[in-house]
Amino acid sequence: MSYDDDLQSLIASSNGICDSGMIFGKDGSMWCSDEHEYALKITRDEAKRIGRELTNKDFSAMREQGIQVNGTVYLPIGGGNVLITGQKGEEYVYMQATNSAVVIAHTTSTHLPNHKLISEAVGSIAVTLDKLGL
Repeated sequence: MSYDDDLQSLIASSNGICDSGMIFGKDGSMWCSDEHEYALKITRDEAKRIGRELTNKDFSAMREQGIQVNGTVYLPIGGGNVLITGQKGEEYVYMQATNSAVVIAHTTSTHLPNHKLISEAVGSIAVTLDKLGL
């Protein structure tokens, strides 16, 4: 099953401020197709690492080594047990875990009100997946 429609909803609910995203299993499996026009490229190993850290709620490696997505390392700048934010220059990633998945979004917007839209969009998709038991 593909969650490409959810990825499309993520982009739409952020009013296009989010330029790409992905939904992946905490085991590193991709839930959206890589061919989707808004697919954020992330390797299986990167997804597994993020999934493991979010499952264990142990963010020490993330704080020490950063959040790696498609070879780019983002410095964790905010978050807690729910929404994690990373930054590299003017690029940002937002991610939130569900029971078995991670929703991640990317933007290059530096306008802070836009960041609220993205965090809400990520949260909305994550809550929907949680309600489905995912």
